[in-house]
Amino acid sequence: MSVRMRGLLYLVAGGGVFALFAFWIANPEHYPFSYYPAGIGGALAIGAPGAAAIVGLIELVSGKPFHKIEESWAELSGLQRFLGGTLIVLVGGAVVFTAIAMVMV
Repeated sequence: MSVRMRGLLYLVAGGGVFALFAFWIANPEHYPFSYYPAGIGGALAIGAPGAAAIVGLIELVSGKPFHKIEESWAELSGLQRFLGGTLIVLVGGAVVFTAIAMVMV
């Protein structure tokens, strides 16, 4: 299986499970089980599929296995890492705040 195909699989599967959990959090009356996970267990149950989706997105976009990304990042000069990291944080923050604003309206 190619790296991009595996990334797409992780993105779809992890994103789908994460979206289901997010739906249940937003609409607790539709939660089908009697026990509602809370605390660390609940955070792990929600965070693990979300992390898998992010790993899948990175593999899909970059075409490299996730564990090889660090090697590529380490080869960049200090200024490139600084600017790239700053850009990632700014774009990520803009996406998150835009998504929150769209949900709130």
